[in-house]
Amino acid sequence: MERRRKKIYFTVVAILVLTVTAAAVWFLVSNVKAGSINVDLPDITKSQTTQSQTSVQPAVPTVTVPPVTQPPVTSPPVTEPTKPAVTVTSPYTTGFFNVVTENTVSDDDSLAGLTGESLKLGKIILAAGFRYDKNQGIFYSDTQSWQRNFGYTSVYDAMASVGGMYYDTIRLKFTYGEHDYMFQLWKGRYGITTGAEMGLYYKEIGASDKFYKCVPDSEMIVMSFALYRNDELYMTRGPERHWWLTGFKLFDVASPEELTMHCTYFMENTEMADELEKSIIDYGFIKNVNYQRVQNRITVVWN
Repeated sequence: MERRRKKIYFTVVAILVLTVTAAAVWFLVSNVKAGSINVDLPDITKSQTTQSQTSVQPAVPTVTVPPVTQPPVTSPPVTEPTKPAVTVTSPYTTGFFNVVTENTVSDDDSLAGLTGESLKLGKIILAAGFRYDKNQGIFYSDTQSWQRNFGYTSVYDAMASVGGMYYDTIRLKFTYGEHDYMFQLWKGRYGITTGAEMGLYYKEIGASDKFYKCVPDSEMIVMSFALYRNDELYMTRGPERHWWLTGFKLFDVASPEELTMHCTYFMENTEMADELEKSIIDYGFIKNVNYQRVQNRITVVWN
């Protein structure tokens, strides 16, 4: 509506201007013809003739301006950055404890390399909330897997054999700050897979040991593990900030006695590292567990 009003306004103004201009022209023409207005025009014929005889205007050279061409603009090719390999180095530097591996997790859920029954089962495992590392041929959990909603209870381990899972586990318990913590490790046979786990859990101080919650994002720590089968490197995971670091190899069954696990915790501060170290020392008198500490980095060797 506003635009229409403006258009009508400008049309009326234009008509008025044209009308006034036409009236002025008509007035001038009429008076000149009637002789009421005398217009003296200078006689420039003679002066033009004289000037043309006495002065010669030089010829103006023609200047040709070459066309300006813009160079073609080409965009450089965009290349995706490649994910660098992560080197996992153990604090052990001699003999059996020398662990230097490259972890090149592909984060690829395409199940590349799997065929037949392996491919069918792989799709089921992915649907259960796991991911697939095609470089190592292992399945693993991410930080936001649905299992995180259910915490941990010892009933899980007690019922494991019903599902064809035969593994060993150790629980490192300690108190720090306002919570009781439990760092748990597993290694062995999981149905038709072989694998290992590192889990971080907590509960209120003094609460029952029957149930632990999974630590929140703010309390996840960087950790890693290297799993050996009969002294040969079997798989690696991490270093990665996580609450449940896992790895499982499909259609490859091994007993817990065949497996040795090197687990590294990169603790956030000295006080918490001290408490974890005390728990490892206490547990080592019962199980075959060794460890080494370098500042706040603690590596547990479990065979």
